[in-house]
Amino acid sequence: MKKLLLAIPLLAVLSGCNHNKELMPFLGKWIGAFEVTEIHGGGTAQDMKRETLRGYVQVYATNRIYKMEMEGEQETIDITGSWTIKGNKITLKPGSIIIDDQGGADKRDPNKKFILSADAQAAYGQPILLAESADKKSLTGLKTTIGNLVGTHRFVKDSF
Repeated sequence: MKKLLLAIPLLAVLSGCNHNKELMPFLGKWIGAFEVTEIHGGGTAQDMKRETLRGYVQVYATNRIYKMEMEGEQETIDITGSWTIKGNKITLKPGSIIIDDQGGADKRDPNKKFILSADAQAAYGQPILLAESADKKSLTGLKTTIGNLVGTHRFVKDSF
């Protein structure tokens, strides 16, 4: 009986380690982009490249929160929220979205690409599902629409 009582805390620790082991591949900083593959209404390959949003996702174990920052030619989108993991997929659920559009429509440079704040808010206000690659070095999202842009989020592991 005494051995059984000593084994119970050990089993609890080990079961917690297995749970944390599942989380470990997702934690840390991921560098990447929202890669535009199509523009509704037309656009060239150069336009698609210029419309790409570049940034990162930082996934924290503490309180299961994340921070995402995506930047375009004239906007920065900062998202914070919570995350959940199921199998090889992580779902990012937004809580706060802050969009810096560098002064809005009145101050926009007509020679640079931009995403309307309302379009960014609508797209990033929804959960984002990212699937982990078999080698655990990249995350790829589902096809997403931001305004007239269609593309996919892709991130590679940067650091823990």
